[in-house]
Amino acid sequence: MIDKLLKLFTRTGRHAHGDAPRDTRSGPSLDALLAQFDDELANFSELVAPAANSMPRTPFDIEVPEDEQWMRKLGAREALRLLPRMPVLMQAMKRSARFYDGRFTPRERNASPEFLAKLEAGARARGASAVKFVEVPDYAIFRDKGLPCRYAIVLTVEMDKARMESAPSFDAFVEVVDGYKRLALISNWIAKQLRRAGFAGYPGTALGGLTDYPLLAELAGLGAIGYHGLLIAPEGGARLRINTVYTNIENLPLASTQAHAWVRDFCAMCRKCVRKCPVDAIFDEPVPRGDGGMQCIDREGCNEYFSRNYGCAICLAVCPFSHSGYDKVQARFKGNERAPRFAIPVRLPIVA
Repeated sequence: MIDKLLKLFTRTGRHAHGDAPRDTRSGPSLDALLAQFDDELANFSELVAPAANSMPRTPFDIEVPEDEQWMRKLGAREALRLLPRMPVLMQAMKRSARFYDGRFTPRERNASPEFLAKLEAGARARGASAVKFVEVPDYAIFRDKGLPCRYAIVLTVEMDKARMESAPSFDAFVEVVDGYKRLALISNWIAKQLRRAGFAGYPGTALGGLTDYPLLAELAGLGAIGYHGLLIAPEGGARLRINTVYTNIENLPLASTQAHAWVRDFCAMCRKCVRKCPVDAIFDEPVPRGDGGMQCIDREGCNEYFSRNYGCAICLAVCPFSHSGYDKVQARFKGNERAPRFAIPVRLPIVA
C-alpha cells in the first residue's frame, strides 16, 4: 500500500488526454488521475469556455529519474506518516469529481445574505481561513477545460508556520498534504450545502483544478499574488492553499476594489524569494501574460528542484508575509513609488 501511494506522486506517465508519453515507464500518474476527473465535464451539454488565449494547467508529472525523486527515498517511519493522509486526500478528490456526474438540476439562483453567512461560518468552523466570491472570467479557465457555472466560492486554508519555515523538509510536505486534504473536505461540504438549498455546487479538485486558483483568489479580494506566484493574504501571508466551489448563485457579494494591490509594491522592493530560490526560477519581475494573469516562475527549473527536494516551498518559507505577518508588514511599509504596477482587473458585479 505504501509503495502504491508513493508511486502515485512520483511516477511519470502520459500527458492528460492521451498526449505523447513523457517516458516509457508504466505506473500511476497524478496528471492522468486529474485527466480522469476532467473527463466528467463530458456530462454537461454546455460549459463556460476558456478564453482563446487562456493558459494550460501546469502539469505535475516531471521528467526526473525515479531514483532522484525524494519520495522514492523515504524511510518506513516517514512513509507511515503519509499512509493515513494520502488515501483521505485521494478519496476526497474522487468525491469532488462525482459532483460532476451531470445529474443535478438547480432550483434556485439567488441566495439570501443569511444563507451565505451561514455557509461561510460553516466553512470556517471546518478549517477555512477565509471565504469570498467571484465571477470567473474566461481567461482564468485553463485551456481545453470548462466550467458548469460562471460563479465561484473561493476559500483558503492556512498552513502551520513552524512546519512551513522548515522547508524544504518532510515536515513541510506533510503540512502541504494536510492543507490539500482540508481543502478537499471543506469544498465537498460546501457543495453539499449548496445542493441541499437548491443551488448548483461543484467543488474544484484541491490539486490541479479547472481554473487558476491564485488568480481567482485575487479577483475575489482575498489577497494579492506575490512575486513568487503565490497568493499573499491577511490570513497566513503566503502560507495558504486555495480551492474553489463553482455555483450558479447570481447575487453573490463580489469584490469591487483591490485592497491588497500594495503587496506587489512591497514585493518589488523585497524580492527575497527571488534571491533565495536555489535554482533562480523566480523572475526578477512578474511578466504579464496578456490574458489577465502573470507569469512569475520558470516552471521547468522549479519543478525539477521541487521533485528532488520535498516539494521545496522555500519561496513560501522566506516570504516576510509568511513569518512576520500581513498586518505587521503593512504597518511598516512606507510605499514604493518605483514599483511596477501589475494590476489584475477587478470584474465588477453584473447588474440585472
